[in-house]
Amino acid sequence: MDKKTILFILIAITAAVTYYLYEEPLPIEQRAAVEADLAAQPDQYPATPVWWSDGGILAIGMLPREDGEKRNDSAKEVCNILWKNGVNKTVVELYDILQIQKSDEWELIGAADCRRKIQ
Repeated sequence: MDKKTILFILIAITAAVTYYLYEEPLPIEQRAAVEADLAAQPDQYPATPVWWSDGGILAIGMLPREDGEKRNDSAKEVCNILWKNGVNKTVVELYDILQIQKSDEWELIGAADCRRKIQ
């Protein structure tokens, strides 16, 4: 094989890998819609703003349960809000809002995988 062919093959492989690894971040409009739905329920989701990681992770501050149990069920409820707004590639993480306010430490108190395959 000559150098041009090898270079062409390397460029094609790089383009293919980039195409499969790159995922566009969640549009601002969808983020805003989810945040508005969460803000409409201040007794359930008291902390704003929420934190997004390119739409892949949604972190929300919530009050911990008095018995110390995880809030995975609450995180699964957030999945319904995400899906209602067409967001299906996100993991939800709930953090103790009191701990964040007290010491700026993020203690995970619940989580849910809200990723769905598009059919």
